[in-house]
Amino acid sequence: MKYLLDTDTCIYWLKGRIPIKNRLCTVGFNQVCICQITVSELYFGAYNSNQIDNNLKTLDDFLKSISVLSFTNDSLKKFGELKAFLRKTGNTIDNFDLLIASVALTNNLILVTNNTRHYQRILNIRLDNWV
Repeated sequence: MKYLLDTDTCIYWLKGRIPIKNRLCTVGFNQVCICQITVSELYFGAYNSNQIDNNLKTLDDFLKSISVLSFTNDSLKKFGELKAFLRKTGNTIDNFDLLIASVALTNNLILVTNNTRHYQRILNIRLDNWV
């Protein structure tokens, strides 16, 4: 795998955004994954919507087709390191986003997000924006 999709990118995919679909077809589904935080955020979005049943079915189908990375001790350690560094420098980031970034860094993955300015606070993270 080469790419870790941020939650916003998954939402664009699920809503049928053409640039995301085209890029996924180009790189191949075997080159992309998501992490557990993204799964939890996507389920929240489905349950918080006006079309819960439809969105849950769409999400469940999506999850059957993509690899989901679990947290490791290395990614959790990286989270702690990054959170401490960012707090000391006054550049804090939401914990969920920081966990996603930690998974990308420890697995040597490119984080695909439309929120590149947000994640640029993290040193050495590789970012791509497919939107």
